[in-house]
Amino acid sequence: MNDFEVDFVSDAEHEHLMAEISYKKQRLCLINKEQGNEKMEIEFLTDLYLLPNEVVMKFPLSDFEATIKEAKEGLWACK
Repeated sequence: MNDFEVDFVSDAEHEHLMAEISYKKQRLCLINKEQGNEKMEIEFLTDLYLLPNEVVMKFPLSDFEATIKEAKEGLWACK
């Protein structure tokens, strides 16, 4: 178990669902597939919202890689 969460979100500007990755409830990045499954893009978020308590954005790389893989697989399955 790690401190990452993946939520699938949508908005009016994007045709497809996006994967929002959070770390300790602080939003970290969005992955979109607007260019197709083979050309997914990641956007690191800077200041969309901040939690009252500072979250140190330092974590095991293997946990982040596993979370990215989970998000990518979830988006791949969406049509």
